[in-house]
Amino acid sequence: MGYKPSKLKSVSYANSSALNLPKYIRKPAAKKELVGVDLFVHWAGTNPNELAEKLKKIELDGIQLSMITNRGIKVWPDGFNETFCTDHWRCRFKPTESTTITKIDIYQLLKNAIDQDIDTIKTENLYSFNGKATYSLGQGQ
Repeated sequence: MGYKPSKLKSVSYANSSALNLPKYIRKPAAKKELVGVDLFVHWAGTNPNELAEKLKKIELDGIQLSMITNRGIKVWPDGFNETFCTDHWRCRFKPTESTTITKIDIYQLLKNAIDQDIDTIKTENLYSFNGKATYSLGQGQ
């Protein structure tokens, strides 16, 4: 502090002017729509078909299990038996074409999971903005 560099060229900012940035203009709000939920589940099993059977018991009218992934690989439906799976599963629930999903539905899915002794460790709401999906898709989606 208070010394000038001995090996590099010294820099002076004394005559510098303030940065003139343009004023921020907020974009108009996009149409935000809840389109599903990912329940992240801790499950020690290795067969995704067994997990799917457990998860089907927590489905709601018009809201169904659509996909299970493990380490980013789709393992249900139509997964490969050779896929190495850990105990951390992403389980996607989406409404059927004739219904919508609400936050109350997500609450009910979580309650049903507790009732079925399914260890949900995290949730992620899935949204579209102006009709465009803004969440990561699984293989084949």
